[in-house]
Amino acid sequence: MLSREQLHGLYRYCFCLTTERGSAEDLLQTSLEKWIRRGKEVEYSHAYIRKIIRNQFVDDCRRKQKVAFESIEEHAPILLDETSLETLQIQHHLIEQVLNLLNSAEREVLYLWAIDGFSASEISEDLNQPRGTILSRLHRIKQKVADASEEQKRRLFGASS
Repeated sequence: MLSREQLHGLYRYCFCLTTERGSAEDLLQTSLEKWIRRGKEVEYSHAYIRKIIRNQFVDDCRRKQKVAFESIEEHAPILLDETSLETLQIQHHLIEQVLNLLNSAEREVLYLWAIDGFSASEISEDLNQPRGTILSRLHRIKQKVADASEEQKRRLFGASS
């Protein structure tokens, strides 16, 4: 029914939301069970399954009462140039550090933007959130990546001089 590649893609999405291997596996299994149990002939729809995964993740967080909501300041700067993140060269060892700095909403936006190749407008539509919210999250992601990169440079070059 699902190819190995499709399952790996869905697992990566789950891992992006949970940042824990076991939790990602549980989330994927629960979501796929819901998808299969819907009672009709099962057709693969990446967007539909991703929505099931996201809803299940939010439900799980609510049950655990640990949903991370971040207020958005009214006059917070937003990322106006969606391609500026592409110019950042993230080294492999920085990725884990950066993911640990991001909350689940930011990780989801980063996944949809970087992995699935969605634009801010498409992410906004997919998550049913205002485009400005998505642009603000992208801006915060950019800031966190830049700060982590600067911190690493200070550690590397500060220690050697």
